[in-house]
Amino acid sequence: MGISLERRTLIGLALAFAAGVGALALSLYDTTDYLRRTIVAIQAREIAEGFTMQSDPAVLPRTYLGGEVSYTLYSPAGEVLWFSEEQKRPRRLRAHPDQAPLRPFRWPTYSGEVINVPAPLSDGATLMVAKRDRLERQAIGALLQAKFTQSLAMLIPIGLLACGLMYWMMRWTLRPVQAAARFARGISPQNVQPIPTTGLPREMLPLADAVNMAVENLAQALANEKRLVADAAHELRTPLTVLDLRLQKARAEVAPDWHAIDADMASLRRITGQLLLLARQDQGTGAGEGVSARTHLSRSVREIAASMLPLFEARGRTLQAHIVDAAYCQGEPSLVRTAIANVLENALYHGQGTVSVVLSVSADMLRLRIEDQGEGVPIALQASMFTRFQKGTQGSQGAGLGLAITRKILRNAGGDACFVPSTGCAVELCLRAA
Repeated sequence: MGISLERRTLIGLALAFAAGVGALALSLYDTTDYLRRTIVAIQAREIAEGFTMQSDPAVLPRTYLGGEVSYTLYSPAGEVLWFSEEQKRPRRLRAHPDQAPLRPFRWPTYSGEVINVPAPLSDGATLMVAKRDRLERQAIGALLQAKFTQSLAMLIPIGLLACGLMYWMMRWTLRPVQAAARFARGISPQNVQPIPTTGLPREMLPLADAVNMAVENLAQALANEKRLVADAAHELRTPLTVLDLRLQKARAEVAPDWHAIDADMASLRRITGQLLLLARQDQGTGAGEGVSARTHLSRSVREIAASMLPLFEARGRTLQAHIVDAAYCQGEPSLVRTAIANVLENALYHGQGTVSVVLSVSADMLRLRIEDQGEGVPIALQASMFTRFQKGTQGSQGAGLGLAITRKILRNAGGDACFVPSTGCAVELCLRAA
């Protein structure tokens, strides 16, 4: 199990708080050195008051305010003129604090037991004053230790209060998330509802929206399955009853009507196959392949028309085809062929007169128009004809699944199917060009 968001946030805030305390301690360390230099710089200006390059070095004091003092004199050109006898070498020339460049950040330093500061003289020379500031260090150390102790005594209760506030803020921030989690645990097939997003933190809204979209898709799939099962049970009840009666009658007859029984079995197999195909399309099975697959539409339409031509001739009907060459569309070939065959079968069994099939190209879409000379479907009923088990005439042949399967296949492949205005009955299949 991973670390909770609450614990991660608290750890992050604790690390930030520790970093702040560390930065404060680092700045206090530098403050000690800064105060020492400031104090000795003030003393150096007092010592060098009225001193010049021509003055006698003996007038400079060897001790000042309880600390040993040594000197190094530099000319205006930066050359060493002399330095105190107790020094092994001259002290390094440093810039006066007023002349040093301002820096937004400098690394903390420690100057050791001796502070070396410049004292500018009136003639342009510089007197470097080095002092062993033991008393100043003790005074500054005692002052900072007292301030640190006082700050630490204040920091502990303030830190505890800050931790309590941070914890309360975390609980307050996560309260809507926990409420949404409790609501999500109550989602079931009998209670499918989107998670409320009111009050959720803005950063959690994309996740909540994605979950709600998934819940909506699952609810739609569940509703489709329930409707499919209910419709299938309703649609198969009559053929099964008829088949059962025929079989009962066949037991009592010397010569059963096997032709009728075979026709009933074929009808059941056809309806069952259509229901399975529709269920797979409802679940999106093959939808991704339908978009990425490629079908030679011109060849498929010609092959389907050629295979169905004997059926048209048997009914005394004419089938005409006007197909553009080398037209490719998106979609799995077998499914696209099924969709086209369904519409042609409707035109054959439910239409009248000559049936024309015209394939044309429009922008990035391929349009296959299948039209017969029948009366057509009233405009008010055209949309409902693409729903499952919907028939133009209830007593007609078929289960009313062909157009529903056709539209589902084409939409899964990025296209669509619809009725279009015509003097007869015309269905247009739109397929996305590959």
